[in-house]
Amino acid sequence: MQEKIDYPYQIRLVKYLGKAIKNTRKKKKMSQADLADITGTSVKFISNVERGKETIQMDKALVLLRALSLKLYITPDSIENKEER
Repeated sequence: MQEKIDYPYQIRLVKYLGKAIKNTRKKKKMSQADLADITGTSVKFISNVERGKETIQMDKALVLLRALSLKLYITPDSIENKEER
């Protein structure tokens, strides 16, 4: 059973970016090959992203996000988050 992701989804590690991409791709009933064709990337690259490989090329990862209608926001940690560490 696939875990449901609630958005907005906070990404702190590359593997969570991959999880969001994989979840959205599957929701749209797309295969990795479908996404590779749409984005001009390879199935191997998509597999690496979805598995959370830390050496992915961010420019290509951003292409995947756009193709899946996902947005990536960068925000500073709040003071509360810093105090919790």
